[in-house]
Amino acid sequence: MGKKPLNQQQVKILRTMLEGKRLHTLLLNIGIDTMLRASDLLVLRTKDLMHESGEPKTELKIKQKKTGKHTLLMPLSENSRDAIRKYLIDTNADDYIFIGQLSHLSRKPITVKQYGRIVKGWMKMLGVEDIDQYASHSIRKIKPTIIFNQTRNIDAVRRLLGQSSVTATSSYIGVTDNSALELARNINV
Repeated sequence: MGKKPLNQQQVKILRTMLEGKRLHTLLLNIGIDTMLRASDLLVLRTKDLMHESGEPKTELKIKQKKTGKHTLLMPLSENSRDAIRKYLIDTNADDYIFIGQLSHLSRKPITVKQYGRIVKGWMKMLGVEDIDQYASHSIRKIKPTIIFNQTRNIDAVRRLLGQSSVTATSSYIGVTDNSALELARNINV
């Protein structure tokens, strides 16, 4: 099944805990909204999220490295737009967004490995015992898992994640035979 997604309550608590931390707030909010793989998320630049006028974009479309395909036009939540307004106001259009404290000279984004350590740190902050169940993919899985649980529309989730098969998507977000059987038990015809 892979790494576990955070639930809505954990996200809400984490947003409060991360208030004022630029890198972390942007990673969490933009990671949730875009549902991008870490390799695509970490190379986002200011121009990907902001118009030339300085206003945050409300949607974005990104070419994915792994597939070479573009994402759907992904909406950015008010949480993401607030973080963009707050933390990207004085950045250059070509600047990477996710610059770590030690990257101030190189201006390169943090690595996927660093992002994974950040997520594990968040889980420690939340008091999660088995932090090894979480990684950068946990952030990518949050929104699609919630969408699936509310709608049961696996094809819509597949499209949002940019995956090629429903089977891969089902496996990715952890749809099991038991959860499918539970649906069958709850529907009476």
